[in-house]
Amino acid sequence: MRYDLRKFLFVGLRYEEGSFFKKAQQAGIIHFIKTDSHEDREFPVDLQRVMTAIKILRGLPPLEQEENVDLTRADDTVDQILSLKESIDKLSEEQRILGLEIARVSVFGNFSLDDIAFIEKEGKCHIQFFVAKQGMFHDAPLPAGLLYIDSEHNLDYYVAINEALKTYDNMIEMKIEHPLGALQEKAHRVSQEIRLKEHRLMTFAIYNEFLHHALASKMNKYNLHQAQSCTKDILDSGLFAVEGWVPENKVDQIADFVREKRVHYEEIAIEPTDVVPTCLENNGFGRVGEDLVHIYDTPSKTDKDPSLWVLWAFSLFFAFIIGDAGYGLLYLILSLYLHHKFSGAKGVGKRVLKLFTILCVSCVVWGVMTTSFFGIQIDINSPLRKVSLVHWLAEKKADYLMKHKDSSSYKEWAAKYPKLNEAKTPNEFINIGVQEKEGELDYDILSRFSDNVMLELALFIGVVHIILSFLRYIGRNPGGIGWIAFLIGAYLYFPYYLDTPSFLHFVGGVNMEKGSHVGLQLIFGGIATATIIAIFRHGLLGLTEVMAVIQVFADILSYLRLYALGLAGGIVSGVINEMSGSIPFIIAVFLIASAHVVNMLLGVMSGIIHGLRLNFLEWYHYSFEGGGKPFQPLALLEVEKAE
Repeated sequence: MRYDLRKFLFVGLRYEEGSFFKKAQQAGIIHFIKTDSHEDREFPVDLQRVMTAIKILRGLPPLEQEENVDLTRADDTVDQILSLKESIDKLSEEQRILGLEIARVSVFGNFSLDDIAFIEKEGKCHIQFFVAKQGMFHDAPLPAGLLYIDSEHNLDYYVAINEALKTYDNMIEMKIEHPLGALQEKAHRVSQEIRLKEHRLMTFAIYNEFLHHALASKMNKYNLHQAQSCTKDILDSGLFAVEGWVPENKVDQIADFVREKRVHYEEIAIEPTDVVPTCLENNGFGRVGEDLVHIYDTPSKTDKDPSLWVLWAFSLFFAFIIGDAGYGLLYLILSLYLHHKFSGAKGVGKRVLKLFTILCVSCVVWGVMTTSFFGIQIDINSPLRKVSLVHWLAEKKADYLMKHKDSSSYKEWAAKYPKLNEAKTPNEFINIGVQEKEGELDYDILSRFSDNVMLELALFIGVVHIILSFLRYIGRNPGGIGWIAFLIGAYLYFPYYLDTPSFLHFVGGVNMEKGSHVGLQLIFGGIATATIIAIFRHGLLGLTEVMAVIQVFADILSYLRLYALGLAGGIVSGVINEMSGSIPFIIAVFLIASAHVVNMLLGVMSGIIHGLRLNFLEWYHYSFEGGGKPFQPLALLEVEKAE
């Protein structure tokens, strides 16, 4: 729910300033307004160091947390963690460089540089190491004094022994400062040192929760300082003044913490230039939806709270795209496990688990309604068909065609299955269209009807969703009345134009021909209404409103992605099951498990991306302004239990 904010001015004695802000922080209801547009974009160094230390500990294996640790030890603990991490990083870089050096000189084997120096001194010669492109001397003899050693990585390696230093064309001299043995010994020492420091760092995992408390304490001090910087000096600094936003449902609480302070407060007018924050307060499912809303943008000060709308629409879209009760059950089992595993989760973590559970249940319910279980074909006479929305709609369509035998749709099916004329019930109608192909039953009529029903369901959901968007903001955009009429008219007219009955006809009992006439009038009347209203509101610029018909039509067609993605997932499931029937059992089990897991993961990605997209783009287009500034009152931060 969104609450309007009211603007207040607070004036008090300077020596009461500190205690006033501390009380305000405890109350957590005032968003103080800065006196200038400048805002600190970076946290102080000590805060950043604590955050960095927490990120380091987050990547370590969890340990039982140390309790009752003195917060004054936080900086020392952070210093030790960051010092160990810095040492490990430096050693890791040294290890990487040593590895490269070992790879460079390993082809020459292990030798002593002292022995090389002795040979050069006693033999009055110079020993050099060279590398060249592989096959350089393939058809030519080696120069005098040059010895071939070995080839690696498409390069040839040589040793040159000459009385004087020499260079060779197309060859690069290699300087070896440390032999292979010394490098390997040093790399071993570095590796041991890394392991010791990593083991030492892991012991600090017991301070994860402690550092969260330390971070909260430092953040509270930082936020308090930031709030106090919003004040203005009055009467030679004898008084302070500060402005702040307070939600209308918490105005009565102001008196509770200023009663004992010498602070006067009164409501002041909101200036046209003020950027009023947006205050959203939700509980339960609404709070989960609010998290989804903030993924995209913050509502403006005039936007209605879309939290619950987004949550339920997202759950429906996600379930439509997954479209399988079997997958939904597996998701639900995983959800129950995560609830057990993270039973102490709080805040965002708890809400994410709740959202996941809602999506799982939605998938199960929708999968049952569409009779889809791991891509397995359910027998036409199965009891599961009795609770299937799709099967019920398919029977309704069959019943409609039986009553309208003069329609082209019925004639098309009757030409393919002549016995349809003998069908007395919708179930008989559907059963006549069953054929056997390659040892399996093919429900031809039911499959076609089900596909058509799912396609129309996607469009129907889109129409209803967009209409609801227009209705939510009909006061702000009265032209939406015209576009609502346009959408209803299009839904009435196009089935007649395509000569295909829709839900309105075989469920709602609407006469197709009469409905098309009304629909055509609503289409043109709706466009005209929207355009006329736009002209009254915006003058001649309102004429451009007629072009919005393209946007509205395109937005509705965008909901076809629900059908397309759901169909794709179902086809993949069916193909997986078919392939497994022609291969050995053990391989089939592995194939089914791995392929279905991949299909489930792809379904989750599609469900999240496109489920949110239909809310944030198509639906928001008509009922969301956005660009708001979140309401952030000065408040004491609560530490969530670290898992």
